[in-house]
Amino acid sequence: MEDLHEIRGGQKMKKLIFLLSKEFRQIRRNPFMIRAIIAVPVLQMLILVPAVTFEVKRIDLAVIDNDRSQASRELVAKLTGSSFFVVAATPATVTEAESMLFSGDADIALVIPPDFSEGLAGVTRPRLQVLVDAVNATSAQLSWSYLTSVVRDFNRDVIVSTGMMPGNTTALSGGSVPGISVSPRYWYNPTLNYKYYMLPGVLVILITAIGLMMSGLNLVREKESGTIEQINVTPVMKWQLIASKIIPFFIIGLLDLALGLSIGWLAFNIPFEGSLLLFFACAAIFLVAVLGLALFFSTMASTQQQFLFVAFFFVMIFILMSGIFTPTESMPLWAQQFNWVNPVAYLMRINRMVMLKGSGFSDIMRDMGMLTVLAFSYLTLAIRAYRKRA
Repeated sequence: MEDLHEIRGGQKMKKLIFLLSKEFRQIRRNPFMIRAIIAVPVLQMLILVPAVTFEVKRIDLAVIDNDRSQASRELVAKLTGSSFFVVAATPATVTEAESMLFSGDADIALVIPPDFSEGLAGVTRPRLQVLVDAVNATSAQLSWSYLTSVVRDFNRDVIVSTGMMPGNTTALSGGSVPGISVSPRYWYNPTLNYKYYMLPGVLVILITAIGLMMSGLNLVREKESGTIEQINVTPVMKWQLIASKIIPFFIIGLLDLALGLSIGWLAFNIPFEGSLLLFFACAAIFLVAVLGLALFFSTMASTQQQFLFVAFFFVMIFILMSGIFTPTESMPLWAQQFNWVNPVAYLMRINRMVMLKGSGFSDIMRDMGMLTVLAFSYLTLAIRAYRKRA
């Protein structure tokens, strides 16, 4: 009896191995699939990582200097000496500066009033007017922050050089201004390199594209060609067929992840502080969830166009709400609750914590557990949705 079970088990494994070899041959014979498997991680890492950034490195500044004094020239020189500002023009009136803002030729307009130097001398109250193009709210806030920082430094220099407190003409004893010296230290990304923040997220997008889009297209292509119907009339069991569709792209997804990680390390010198084994273990769980979704979507689609429409819709929502660009904590409550069923959000958090912070299993245990639940749920949903019809 035991020998009979062993024989049957061996036959089942032989069928699975046969199906897997068929899938790998089919992938190898598809030129587009081979090019995509190699080209997608290379292009995504080399293009998206350095290009996708919220850093503001050049701010076009229009300066209306109505004071034309030594103090106003020093302020403009301090702004242009910053690495962020470039004086695009010096219009004569505020109307001209507003026209530059409307046309996009300037991001910020700084208006220096005629009594600016008198205000610094204590005769009047010093004033400045700033007009900011706030179509892009993030860029506008950063530009405003940079400008106020430069003006604050300029104001401090004026106070130190004159030995006067703001709004007070009384000289300070000793001619110096007491204050607190601040020396910031940034943890986990000390150089504030935005590539370090983006690369873990781009890796998630990479394996999402491989696991969801390509695996689903592969199954739907078989439905269109009629190959899947020929397999359905064979004595192949349902679990063998599903495993043969998932395992190849599971392996390809992990290989592409390793390729993308290698490119990030070689091209951008991205640090990796945590456990490589834990990193790939979480990615493996994520791939099971994504492949389950791909199989589920493919059961609902009859053509590749239908599958691409459904998959693209969900992929865009998952990625944009995962926290790759904006913190999930800043999203509305309903959006944060939606991320409970978003596997991309969990791996996005895990990647950044493991790669940049060196977080261990105890630190990501909750996210890893939820990702495991989602993987099991999506795979179960796909298996139940698939019908092996003759």
